[in-house]
Amino acid sequence: MKNKNPKIVVVTGASGGIGKAVKELFEKAGDTAVGLSRSDCGKEWIKCDVTNREEVDRAIDAVGKRFGRIDILINNAGIGISGALELTTDEDYKKVMATDVDGVFNVCRAAVKYIPRGGKIVNISSVCALFALPYRSLYCAAKAAVNMMSFGLRMELKQSGISVVTVCPGEIKTGFTAARIKNFETNARYGDSIERSARHIDEKEEKRMSCAKAAEKIYKIADRKKGAMYIVGVKYRALYFFSALVPKGSMLTATANLMIKRK
Repeated sequence: MKNKNPKIVVVTGASGGIGKAVKELFEKAGDTAVGLSRSDCGKEWIKCDVTNREEVDRAIDAVGKRFGRIDILINNAGIGISGALELTTDEDYKKVMATDVDGVFNVCRAAVKYIPRGGKIVNISSVCALFALPYRSLYCAAKAAVNMMSFGLRMELKQSGISVVTVCPGEIKTGFTAARIKNFETNARYGDSIERSARHIDEKEEKRMSCAKAAEKIYKIADRKKGAMYIVGVKYRALYFFSALVPKGSMLTATANLMIKRK
């Protein structure tokens, strides 16, 4: 059935994983989905590094001038990192913050002027923004920043009729884990706990939600929902509810016991 009201959609990080799958779902529905990524992501693609403000401005302006509007913006580009905060290099810190935080800022700032009333910004965050994890401190901080940026922007754009939605997926089977910056450097303070923690997470790869299923959920949220925040994954929604009922210190202790002390 032909889409009577096709939308103009922009997806960052669309060359693989969730971004690519969500882009394809919009295309299948008859919408025009433009991918912004550093490598080819198929039909309707603009090469763009979201950490580069000039590239972002040029790419967004190209979409805006060609189509006259951007109905849905999906900020999906991101990078993960693991390792002790103390032993994180300046280079890795800047790379993660530039991609996960500055990238969202750059794209949102450039795109807002092309988003009409009734339009939507969807920022893909993570459950790591909600639940702190040892040796994921920097990634958790970056995604928490995305959440706060999204909530503030939602309030700022309310009178303009633009909805800002934050999506926090849990563990998903994509290439994201393999591409994550892994720093196993340690010292007497941490011993082998850094590597054990990483192994604990990596061992769950086959048990994670499939990329296709996660993309379908995110597509439906981006296409139809207007709530402030959505958590993808039943167990994470339950954990989020539970975490509000217990003292923060108890929650952190339980998480540390699970992630670090597990042999």
